[in-house]
Amino acid sequence: MRVEVIFFTLFLILMACGNPKEQAEQIDSLKIHQPDSNALRLNNKAARLIGDAGHSYDSLKGLLYDSAIAYLNQAIEIDSLYLLAYTNKAQALQRKGSLSQALEVLYKMEIIKPDLAEAIMGQGLILEKMGNTELANKKYSQALEAYAKRLENNPDNTRVQSDIAFLYIFLEDKDKAIDEIQNLILEHPDNEELKVIEGLIKNFERKKFIEEY
Repeated sequence: MRVEVIFFTLFLILMACGNPKEQAEQIDSLKIHQPDSNALRLNNKAARLIGDAGHSYDSLKGLLYDSAIAYLNQAIEIDSLYLLAYTNKAQALQRKGSLSQALEVLYKMEIIKPDLAEAIMGQGLILEKMGNTELANKKYSQALEAYAKRLENNPDNTRVQSDIAFLYIFLEDKDKAIDEIQNLILEHPDNEELKVIEGLIKNFERKKFIEEY
């Protein structure tokens, strides 16, 4: 399992899998309204293209991402509050190397939903990849505040708690992240997802992750 799959419990914003149903299930915070049916259809087409691009030859990837982005632009024009369409657009742009454009999409998501920790975290990752570590660190701290606020409404949400544990890799260090996830496992010993995340955190290489992001 790739780091992105779990991390985009954090973000899916850019790393979510190509299946739109799984995307929606993974990121509950994006479910703020019922999307327009036409926008949903266009987003689903785009999500399939993004998934296909991940398994295509390099010569085809760009075409698939561009087609996906075109569908997503239409979806957003129809329904400007459909955050999952923004998520997929940012993902497609990031994967084709258009980091500044992907960052702009995430900024728009934050305007629509200011407490969307995943979008803020995604901004930090792109900024770090672009070499702006100072602003990236500010975004990581801002994301932590957004996650903490979400926990106030649902303090037993282990997904948010595990996202916070992972976030500590970028806020402090891997040891802090390991401590956090292991404490969660002690509280929830039957939660297999937490154990998977523990393994990912232990094997996580920040420099490599940012280079490949």
